[in-house]
Amino acid sequence: MANFGSRGGAADKLTLPLMILAFLAVIGFLYWLNITAEPTQIEIVEEAERSSSASAILSVDDFLAGAAQYEGQVVEVTDARVASRLGPQAFWIGPDDRPFLVKMGPDLVSAGTEVLVEQTLTLVGSVWTMTDSAHAAWDTQGAFANEGDKIVAEFAIGSPFLEVHEIVTPDAGGEGAGAGGSN
Repeated sequence: MANFGSRGGAADKLTLPLMILAFLAVIGFLYWLNITAEPTQIEIVEEAERSSSASAILSVDDFLAGAAQYEGQVVEVTDARVASRLGPQAFWIGPDDRPFLVKMGPDLVSAGTEVLVEQTLTLVGSVWTMTDSAHAAWDTQGAFANEGDKIVAEFAIGSPFLEVHEIVTPDAGGEGAGAGGSN
């Protein structure tokens, strides 16, 4: 075999100066960064914490899967899509093939709160069962804009509904709409 000899002598001569040069280059670069860097303002955005009086916070799918089990309880339903309206005081949420009735509470109604079809909301309210007397009370409160709305609401008799006292819209920036709601 051929012996190529050692090249270690040539490399050993440059190792120490190259190492020192590399350290000086890194130190010089860090010094230059320190001199030319401008301080950055970090903006901390704090989301307002909403305090919910709800006994359960549920996604709309979880709520619709078993709404009857929450009867008499205050729940918070997140990401509820408004499927359609039922007069000025009520609306349907959820999928179009299985809508769930929601009635605005008196404070929301008096504040003139409106919801839009296809709007996504967070709702806080109590779950009740629609009865003939509840249907009649809604009628006397003016919940139905016309006779057709009244007939449609009759289909909910015997089913649970949600009477909301707080509606939070995405454009509310995480702040609760409170009793007044938000438009």
